[in-house]
Amino acid sequence: MIRVLYVATSTTLGGAEKTLHTLATRIDRKKFAVPEVVSLKPEGVYAQKLAESGIAATSLGTGRVPDLRTLRALRALISERKPDVVHAFMYQAVQLCRLAKLGAGFKLLSSPRVTYRTRSWGTLALDRALKGRDDLLVSECEASRTYLIERQGYRPDRVRTIYNGVAPAAAAFKADVVRLRREAGAGPGDFLVGSAGRLDRQKDHANLLRALIRMRNYDFPRMRCVILGQGPERANLEALTQRLGLRSRVRFLGERADAAAWISSLDLFVLPSLWEGLPNALLEAMALGVPCAASAVDGVPEVIQDGENGYLFPPGNPWLAAQAISRAMGQDAARRKIADAGRASVAARFSLQAMFASYESAYESLVAPRRA
Repeated sequence: MIRVLYVATSTTLGGAEKTLHTLATRIDRKKFAVPEVVSLKPEGVYAQKLAESGIAATSLGTGRVPDLRTLRALRALISERKPDVVHAFMYQAVQLCRLAKLGAGFKLLSSPRVTYRTRSWGTLALDRALKGRDDLLVSECEASRTYLIERQGYRPDRVRTIYNGVAPAAAAFKADVVRLRREAGAGPGDFLVGSAGRLDRQKDHANLLRALIRMRNYDFPRMRCVILGQGPERANLEALTQRLGLRSRVRFLGERADAAAWISSLDLFVLPSLWEGLPNALLEAMALGVPCAASAVDGVPEVIQDGENGYLFPPGNPWLAAQAISRAMGQDAARRKIADAGRASVAARFSLQAMFASYESAYESLVAPRRA
């Protein structure tokens, strides 16, 4: 049995943390043991979920930047747990595990998860200096893989793309749709758009709000919007909503346990991000059979083919985002066809089963040479 120790920068709400939780809790227990999940930062929501699933989750309690004490604690923990594979998620955990690997006997699989395009030259220089300690790096999309090879100098044979996987939608939520749309202030003839994700600069919900104002050139009276999620930009986004005169049309819902039902109630899901890896929120909305429009960044065009299974628009441009929304709004039959195509493409290319099989194969490929 292969022992896999997961090490993450954090266990808060986020796409990387969700993928880690899914792997740790649902990997094939006949072939793999998960002795522990380690977080550098204080315990977050997914640490609690792991504990509820019977998996130990330990926080090293590091501050903003890991220090020598954190490295020593991590090395001691790895020495005690004796994993065959350490799987590191996110930039800080990846670099710390690379340092901890010196003189140790484990294989290291790194998943930086967030595109490196936005990082400072110093952090990129550190990554280039330590990248040789990876036995394998997993990128979440081909766009990230290409960047790492062409800009960071990674060896192509040590970078493998494994797409995120999502479960098929098990519930239709039809009983909730009318109630939730009424809660959003959307009547029978209104067009309800929405987005879900952490409220920070990366997700650029401000661009969605500015696009809504520009819908005045289209069918603005019908427009309503809900935004699910929490984060540091919430106060700024609420203030922008007020300045734009959208307060009666936009609802900020925070983090909701019934997020899937809310997304199912939308006429259009919008992801206006400035950068992405391969966004789980987009895959989940498509799996629910909701029409989706997204900014054409990084891995998003690997999911959406414009006009076939979704709508694409350039990032940071509210005029073109408004045009994409208007395309969806004005074509009911085409929008339904696109939604069906989106659900089918996610089922075919981004299943949980495919993701599990790919990661399990990666773990086995690292350990097999040593055990041969």
